[in-house]
Amino acid sequence: MLKEKTKIYIIEILLVVILSICTLLHYTDNKIFLALITVVGSAIISMVVRRERSLQIHRKKIVLILSVFAILYIAIFYMFGLYTGFVPSKEILSLQSISTTIIPIIIIIFSTERMRDKLLICNDKKSKFLLVVMNTIIELSLYLNFYKVTILENVLALVGFVSFAAIANNLLYNYLQDDYGKKPVIIYRLITTVVPYLIPVTPNLYIFYRTFLRLLYPLIIFLYLEKYFNEDYLQKRKREQKREIVSLVCTFIFLTILIGLISCKFQYGILVIGSNSMTGSINKGDVIFYKKTNDISMNDIIVYDKDRAKIVHRVVDVKNINNEQRYYTKGDANKLKDEKYVTNDNVIGKVLFRIQYLGNPTLFLRNIFK
Repeated sequence: MLKEKTKIYIIEILLVVILSICTLLHYTDNKIFLALITVVGSAIISMVVRRERSLQIHRKKIVLILSVFAILYIAIFYMFGLYTGFVPSKEILSLQSISTTIIPIIIIIFSTERMRDKLLICNDKKSKFLLVVMNTIIELSLYLNFYKVTILENVLALVGFVSFAAIANNLLYNYLQDDYGKKPVIIYRLITTVVPYLIPVTPNLYIFYRTFLRLLYPLIIFLYLEKYFNEDYLQKRKREQKREIVSLVCTFIFLTILIGLISCKFQYGILVIGSNSMTGSINKGDVIFYKKTNDISMNDIIVYDKDRAKIVHRVVDVKNINNEQRYYTKGDANKLKDEKYVTNDNVIGKVLFRIQYLGNPTLFLRNIFK
């Protein structure tokens, strides 16, 4: 048993390393290549773990329930389009998209769930952790084509939004497979992942709201199944289960607040500093917290929009010309003022405080992607 666990750790670590390197080098942009990696990984793990899982309780009911939840997810997602409008899908359905995108994604789903099924038999916490990491990287790889990741904001979107949702979903998949087997998970993933590729339009939905849905939905499924299909388990470990549910809810609330701050779509936002123009007051790699306001005074440090980039500089002069409030800005480390003035239309918010060094990992990732 010990030798089997050691082999599994080595295989999982190797897969994590290979997937990480291939993702950073953009090899996984090719979904066929990604499918090949998962198939090989699944085959190797199946050779190491030859045991099979015993039949699970409520399996047929769970398959039906997960199918309904998956269809509801698609319906809710596309209902948002009635409010936000629709845009053409990035992958137009064609023979080429079927062969290069849809079929590889189906293979990836089957292969990863086969790996999950085998690895969960071992019932090892370290293995489960590596499993979540591995599948999160795979999901990140699938989203790389949708973002221009050399832009700092898109790195944040990719790493922050997509990874949070991927972790939440993979924790749900681990839970489902542990109790009900791989079939419900495969059906749920096929519906929620593949069906959008078959529809020619997609809701014009900002990534924050999409991520919020993908974070909330696994929690709803988990709570539903725990209430209606795990009653004996609840009675045995009632206090422990309450702690787990409270922990899940608190984690969800924390992630929702964090994603809301990163999205910069609400009253408060956060931003990673990517230049040295404010060195001394705010350094490269710091994270600033700001509040959206037009109540700007001299010496305030503001966030403003310039050519679709967010700039963080200090207000050094304020003038009112023809009833237009004009703010003249300068980076504390710059010798000269900024060439153009800033108006209230360009102001995004006022800096409240900073946390030193917190943004360095994000800058490191941006430099890697470059």
